[in-house]
Amino acid sequence: MITKRVLNLFSEILSETNFLIKNNEFLIYKKQSENDPNDFVFPWKSKLKDNLAIQKKIKKESERSNRELVNFPCTLCSGKVSGIRQYFKQGRLPILILHYSGATTPKEKPFTKKNPNQIFKDKLTEDCWKGLIEKSFQFSFEEFFYEEYPACNFSHVDSKESDWKDRIEKCKIHVKENIQEFGIKAVVILGSSAKLVFGADLARENLGKKIEWDLGGMVVPVITMRSPEALVFLEERAKKSEDPNNLFQYGKDKRDLEDSFLEHLNLLKPFI
Repeated sequence: MITKRVLNLFSEILSETNFLIKNNEFLIYKKQSENDPNDFVFPWKSKLKDNLAIQKKIKKESERSNRELVNFPCTLCSGKVSGIRQYFKQGRLPILILHYSGATTPKEKPFTKKNPNQIFKDKLTEDCWKGLIEKSFQFSFEEFFYEEYPACNFSHVDSKESDWKDRIEKCKIHVKENIQEFGIKAVVILGSSAKLVFGADLARENLGKKIEWDLGGMVVPVITMRSPEALVFLEERAKKSEDPNNLFQYGKDKRDLEDSFLEHLNLLKPFI
């Protein structure tokens, strides 16, 4: 009897529910003191712009946190072939070394880093730089910060001088961000990076000088130096030469170049 009554009640509930659904009417039980839910107004404001800004910020932070691990994912420049692997290497002392392992002229060969700890194109160049830093400061060259400038590879055959100028200018934002984030006090620009920034003639004129570099509202002291690849070049030339006079000249040129490197590096000591 009880079971039959329960089933009848359940049948009535289903019947009423079917009616309410068809008519889109749902009764809400409330106390007399409560307002009717239909009288409430819920203002709505689109959060799309805020969400896009948040997503952009998250993406930027992800790029920054992975800058030492992956190909640099920048899209500021056109004609990009690839981002440079490990374009930024963090150090401990507030000196940033700007260099470029990419090819900038048709005579150069394209280069891709394979070792996650690699900074320069080859071990000989790295060993030369390592020796210079240890001789000048008595600590490891890895104490400094290193950044590829520009941070991407481009066609070294089709690129014009105006293309490189545009890339260097746009890439300044990454240099500026790293200087601000890590409290960099001085910058060294090596070899091909210096040529791209100043042009070949002015880069040569600035060799070994401390000048002020404007990064768009922020000025930092910068020292222009030759790439340690120049020392490797002289060593390789000496190895291939069979003329004693040439060997003597290459040896003298190498000593003179090493001395100029050490003299230029001394300019960094007040900032360490």
